[in-house]
Amino acid sequence: MKRILASETLIIAVLTVLFAGDFYRNLFTVAGWVVIALAASAWAISILVTRSVNWRVLPRTFIPILSWIAISPTWSPYALSSVGLTMGFLLTVGIGVALTVVQPLQLLYRRAASALRTILGASIVFEVAVALSGTPLYPVGMNAPAGTSIELAWCRGWFFEPTARIQGIVGNANLLGALSVLLLTIALVRLAERPRRPIIIFDVALSAFVFARTGSSTVLLAFVAVVAVWTFAWLARRPGQIAKWTIGAVMAAGLGAVAYALTHWPTFAALLGKSADMTHRFDIWSAVSERIAVRPITGFGFVGWWPTWEGWFSIHAIRNIRVSQAHNVWLDLAMQVGFIGVALFAVALAVLVWRWWRRSSLPNATHSALISVALATIILVQSLTESRALSEWGIALVTVLAVSAKRSVED
Repeated sequence: MKRILASETLIIAVLTVLFAGDFYRNLFTVAGWVVIALAASAWAISILVTRSVNWRVLPRTFIPILSWIAISPTWSPYALSSVGLTMGFLLTVGIGVALTVVQPLQLLYRRAASALRTILGASIVFEVAVALSGTPLYPVGMNAPAGTSIELAWCRGWFFEPTARIQGIVGNANLLGALSVLLLTIALVRLAERPRRPIIIFDVALSAFVFARTGSSTVLLAFVAVVAVWTFAWLARRPGQIAKWTIGAVMAAGLGAVAYALTHWPTFAALLGKSADMTHRFDIWSAVSERIAVRPITGFGFVGWWPTWEGWFSIHAIRNIRVSQAHNVWLDLAMQVGFIGVALFAVALAVLVWRWWRRSSLPNATHSALISVALATIILVQSLTESRALSEWGIALVTVLAVSAKRSVED
């Protein structure tokens, strides 16, 4: 039984469910996706039970935020939705823990690469097929008469337009771009280990192509941050003062770039190909901030992504399409679990980042450590413009990094 649960096929299938949840929702509707998600959760529970895993596997800094989220439905005005989605969140954390139990981190990253390769490869085939059909494709079960907004399309069929962004099987360019940079990060580290292996070279080429075609500014900045962190880690392993001076100079340059961006925001946004309001994000953030001001300490109850069936979450709409997230982890947390939740999550995230930074900057740093610190960096950067870290692969990845970081310290 244990061997079946730990099979490569099952692990890749579970990872695909985490990474491509939107694909399953668009293809099988939300009801079909719930069944698939529950199957993945059942797999995780089976792993945790058969291997007698208890709560002590979690880092101590992780337990307070999970506990605070778990009790938040008790004061929520949308309590039933909060209970249901909080349970989904905790089950996803359980999947993250199960993944760390069933596979060593190095092998787990290989399985993740396989899942991401499948998703990105299928996305290109999907985009080409829809583009050849000549008409946009909408999610299964959606009533899409003539004139339906292209914003609601699963795939717009723009693959052969060089400047157009592709959305892939997940139906979202920003999400597809994030998945591409995850694979690119894993592949680049693995390429340094095995430079002549064709499948790794293919992963680099595939992820770089999708990365370029999604045109996500957040993903671009995340990858720049990853390169900077890897550079710092490499310099930290060098002896002498020159390396330290170089780190200081690069950090000063980075701070200067941030200062320039803040003081010349319209120009900087234009360089990224974005509008000055970050594609309506400023309006979303303003609307969310108004909700936060009403109950800033405890928030209104955790949900992760905003449930479309709750009128309370009619917070903002763009071209009559309701927004389903704050597009900022910290604002979403502040609204849902208050400043207490923000502080607890910040501590948990800071500890796991620090642990992986320490591991990656050691002279004998493993490839798993270099991948882990890169993935933690991606989560941090993405948290500023997306709320993905609060659901599906986002929180599962945070869990994997947190549990593995604790284990690396204990080892």
